[in-house]
Amino acid sequence: MKKLNVGLIGYGFMGRAHSNAFRKVSNFFDLEYQPVLKAVCARDLAKVRAFASKWGFESSETDWRKLINRDDIDLVVMVR
Repeated sequence: MKKLNVGLIGYGFMGRAHSNAFRKVSNFFDLEYQPVLKAVCARDLAKVRAFASKWGFESSETDWRKLINRDDIDLVVMVR
């Protein structure tokens, strides 16, 4: 199965909902890709690091421009 490296901007309720959906999607659908929670981005460093740790993201950013320019991110989701 191919990897789909996901970047997420925002960590509120919808950030949690999307993170959970990416983690569970293969329970509902047969996919060609396996989502990998690669990086999450938000302004507050301490909070985004805590979110990344809780939800299994590999890394965190505080500048959305860095996230969208990363070569290891295939998909960026922005939530509020």
